[in-house]
Amino acid sequence: MPGDKRAWIQPGALPLLAALVPEPHEVVLIDEAVEDIDFGDLRRFDVIGVTGQIVQRDRMRDILHALRDLPGKVVVGGPYASIDEGFFEGLCEAIFIGEADHSWPAFLDDLAQGRPLQARYEQTTPTDMTCLPTARRDLLKSQHYMSASIQYSRGCPFTCEFCDIIVIFGRRPRVKEPAQVVAELDAVHKAGFGVCFVVDDNFIGNKVAVKKMLPAIIDWQQAHGYPLVLSTEATLNLADDPELMDLMVEANFREVFIGIESPRAAALQETKKLQNMRGESMSVKLERIRDAGLVVSAGFIVGFDEDDAEIFEEQVRFIEENSIGQVSLGLLMALPKTPLHARLQAEGRLTDDSEMCNFIPRQMTREDLVTGCANTLRRLYTAEAFFGRILRNISVSEGFKTRRAEMVAREQRRGSARARADSLAMAFRLCLAMARARVLRRGVAMYLDVYRFQGVADRLSVSTFLSLCVLHWHHYRLTHLNAENGFARSMNYFNAAPVAAPSSPAAIPEPRDREGPAWQKS
Repeated sequence: MPGDKRAWIQPGALPLLAALVPEPHEVVLIDEAVEDIDFGDLRRFDVIGVTGQIVQRDRMRDILHALRDLPGKVVVGGPYASIDEGFFEGLCEAIFIGEADHSWPAFLDDLAQGRPLQARYEQTTPTDMTCLPTARRDLLKSQHYMSASIQYSRGCPFTCEFCDIIVIFGRRPRVKEPAQVVAELDAVHKAGFGVCFVVDDNFIGNKVAVKKMLPAIIDWQQAHGYPLVLSTEATLNLADDPELMDLMVEANFREVFIGIESPRAAALQETKKLQNMRGESMSVKLERIRDAGLVVSAGFIVGFDEDDAEIFEEQVRFIEENSIGQVSLGLLMALPKTPLHARLQAEGRLTDDSEMCNFIPRQMTREDLVTGCANTLRRLYTAEAFFGRILRNISVSEGFKTRRAEMVAREQRRGSARARADSLAMAFRLCLAMARARVLRRGVAMYLDVYRFQGVADRLSVSTFLSLCVLHWHHYRLTHLNAENGFARSMNYFNAAPVAAPSSPAAIPEPRDREGPAWQKS
C-alpha cells in the first residue's frame, strides 16, 4: 500500500491505557506490528506492561522472560491474561484480569504512594464507558497503519458457547455517549486517517443506543465532507432492522464483519448461535444487508461436534453462493473460562499438546480437521474464486450499486494525479513482493487473467482492482505460499516437546510471521 505502512489497524488497548495514566508520567507505546523492541532502552522505565491475544501468547512469554533482569515492575494484562492467568505464573509482578480501566490507575497509584503492590488486580465492577477518556493515539506511530480504530461499546447479549467476550465484558452492552464517539473520530481524522474500524465485538448489541448515536456520526461526516470510511462487527440480526442499516450507511459504514460460523443448523444449535437461526434463512438476511449498501465479510468455524468431513464442502458452497469476498475460516478453539471449555473438560476431550487444535473432535481426527481447514482456505483464496465472489457481490444487487454510488459521490475525492501515483506504487510494490516470493511470473499472469477474463474493467476502477489484488495477495501468500510450512508446524504441535524459555534478552527469538498460520483464529 502507498506510504510506509506496516500494519492494517492500530491497536486500541495501548492508547487507552496511556490515556488512563495520570500526569505527569511519561508513557511510551511499543507495537511489535510496526517496530522492534529496544530492550536496552526499557531499563529506564519504572513500569513495563505487556498485553496481547491468544495468537501472541508465546511471543508474550518470550518478552516477559527477556524483561526479568530489568529494574522496572513488569506487569501483564489483556484478553489472553484474563482467561488464562496461570500461563503467566512467575513471569510478572502483577497481572490484570478483565477490564483494567479502574485497576490500572489503582496499581499506578499504589506504586506512586509506596503502598504494597498486589500480585493480582481484578476490576470488580464493569467500566462505565461514558467515563473513559479519549485514547492517546498521538503516542502511536500513525504513519505505519492503514486504519485507525475506536471502540463504542463493550459486551454482547448473546451466549455463543465458544466466545470469551461475555466472560470478559458481560452480556449487558455498555456504550459511550455520542459526544465521546465524535471526539474520537475527530482525533482519528486529525491524525490523517481515511479509514476507521469500530472494533466492538457486536456494534449493534444495544440497538436502541446505537440508533441514538449514529445521527451524531452522520452530522460529523456531513460537516467534514465524509472523510472517514467506517467498518465494524455485528451480528446477523442487523438484517432485521432496515432503519439501523440505513443509519449506518448514512454514517459512511461500508463494511460489516458478521459471525456466520456454520451453514449447518445443528452446529449453530450446538454452539448456541441461535440468533443466526431465527426468522428467515441466513442467505436471505445476507442479501438484505448487501441490498442496504454494506459489504459483508464473515467469520466461519470448523470443528463443532456436528461437523463431519462433509462440512468443508458445505462451507465453500455457502460462501460461494452468498458471494462473501473476504472470509475468515478458523478452527474451533476451546478458550479457558468459556462454556465450551467447561463442557469439553467435563467430557475429558481437552488436550494440551497442540496450539492448533486443543480438543478431540467428535467426528474426525485433529489431523483431518486441520488439513480440511487448510485445504478449504486454499480453495477460497484462489484468485479466480476470490475475485469471482467480489464481482458477483457488487453486480447482483441494484440496491447495493445505487447506495455505493451515492457514497462515492458525497465523499471528498483525492486528486486524480495522486490516485494514479498511488496505483503505480501499489502495482510496483506488489510486483516486488511477488518477486521476493519467487512467483512474479505466475502472480502477474494470475492477476492479468482475472482482469481479462472476469470482466473487471466494466465493474472496477484500476485503483480499486489493484487494492483488491494487494488484499488477495495477503490471503494468497498465507493460504498457498506459506501453507505447506504452516501445516508442517501444525502437525508437529501434536507431539512437540516443550520449548526451553530464553534466559536473557540476547536469547529472545525474533518475532515469527506476525500473521501466523492462515487458518489459526486470532
